[in-house]
Amino acid sequence: MSAPSDAAAASAAPAPAPTTAAASSSGGFTFKLHPLVIVNVSDHHTRVKAQAACSADSSSPSSGPGAGQPPRVFGCVIGVQRGRTVEIFNSFELVLDPVSGTLDRAFLEKKQELYKKVFPDFYVLGWYSTGSDVHDTDMQIHKALMDVNESPVYLLLNPTINLSQKDLPVTIYESGKSIWI
Repeated sequence: MSAPSDAAAASAAPAPAPTTAAASSSGGFTFKLHPLVIVNVSDHHTRVKAQAACSADSSSPSSGPGAGQPPRVFGCVIGVQRGRTVEIFNSFELVLDPVSGTLDRAFLEKKQELYKKVFPDFYVLGWYSTGSDVHDTDMQIHKALMDVNESPVYLLLNPTINLSQKDLPVTIYESGKSIWI
């Protein structure tokens, strides 16, 4: 998986904890990311992108803000943490208010309840989004999830195709008390 490629991007964004599909260690944590999570996030992004394209086809062309931008999607990552090993097994979508960008807590609580019935040992470990960089508004979601997990991880999947890149376009960020490390 990759870290920001240029020095400017690296200095502007929180320092990522590099990961691999099998396992990786950074800052004392070992991350194990299962392929299902990558498939789920990619599928979520692809569906939203296709829905946006269908909506754009049925309405007049727009040149407003966000036109031509790939949609960002958000969700929770779930799994187990045993000591310093964080194993991410699955994920589910989050619902955000389109105007305020706030998290739909009732939806999150219902999804947690349903997953607990099927996977009683899984916990919300953090959240995911798609994009090439961390956005300032991401901290709002991160802080909201601190009610569920005091130190959530943030998985960022870059959906942009880069044929020269050999690693998966996934970065996992660890959270500190007030900064991301």
